[in-house]
Amino acid sequence: MKSKDRDAKATSGAETDRHKKAQRKGASDAPRGGEIARVERMLRLRRPLTDVQRAAFRSRFSDAQCDEHGGRAKSGPVLREGIAWAERIQKTLEGPHEGLRYSEERFTWLLECLLGLARERALRKGAQGSADAARCLGEQARAASLELRDDLAGMLAELAGGVEAEVEALAKAQGTAADDRELAASLRALAGLAEDWLRRGGDVDRALVASAGLTQAHAQAAWRSADELERAAGDVARAASDAPEIASDGAAPGEGGEGDTGERDATALARAEGRLLREMAVAMRSFAEARRKNRAIRKLAPGPATRGVLKPRKTRASEPEAQGSGPEEQASAPEAQPPEPEGTPAAQPAPDHEASHHAALNGHA
Repeated sequence: MKSKDRDAKATSGAETDRHKKAQRKGASDAPRGGEIARVERMLRLRRPLTDVQRAAFRSRFSDAQCDEHGGRAKSGPVLREGIAWAERIQKTLEGPHEGLRYSEERFTWLLECLLGLARERALRKGAQGSADAARCLGEQARAASLELRDDLAGMLAELAGGVEAEVEALAKAQGTAADDRELAASLRALAGLAEDWLRRGGDVDRALVASAGLTQAHAQAAWRSADELERAAGDVARAASDAPEIASDGAAPGEGGEGDTGERDATALARAEGRLLREMAVAMRSFAEARRKNRAIRKLAPGPATRGVLKPRKTRASEPEAQGSGPEEQASAPEAQPPEPEGTPAAQPAPDHEASHHAALNGHA
């Protein structure tokens, strides 16, 4: 009997080990829906960027500079490390953070860069032989669009109050959302109604808009969401139509054969990864600078996935190695001694004039 118990425990232990290995493998190989959902949850807590803000942040680093960084690390570990940083940054911004020159808007842009990389990875996986990733993205785009529609409709309902004409206009704009086409139309109609409220010049209307918290960014987010929803629906349709071709020739687009689809996909992925790494460098420098003024703020320490890009070996030669394998840094870790504290120009990747970019960015972040 004891022998059977030992065998059962051994079998259970082996199954547990296999399950843990499967979980670790799944963390790197599974569709990226969970990573996308984690970033989207953080984004939903934040005010959307305006198109001007987004263009301003994007303009700080050229595509060529992003491409250079994107080819130097693996996108999966970079994404997961970036999400861990984002969760740390969010907690810091939610509490007292005196001395930290890192704006809410800049953090929102970092989250958008994270989301961009997560989506590129999911789309690339779909292009390599499966419609599952495209379908997953489509479902998530619809869920996010529905939530945005509800939020915007709620603000507009607050503005409408009991005024019959306003209530009717809202009901007409809201329409139905039985499918993606109707949902996109609803988002655009609500965005148009929101912009109508924002254009009103009367003191009463302006007071109501301010009270409801409606901004141009909400309208722009609805326009973009409608576009993304339609784009995701198109990706699902294309992936479904490509599936028979992929099955017949045994190769996904870009894997052998003629054409440059795979090359374009790889470039888009590397660029998204590089842009995220550039933004992580901006955040790292801001937190390192704040740490020198406020010991309660913890640095953002590069982990194994990003250390080679964000803190090249030559800049680490005289510094103690960060403990642990992730981006988390121990709060009690000793400070680097002047004149070379961590995160100052000694830690900058070279030689692409990143110092001038970061100096400008930190002044506006």
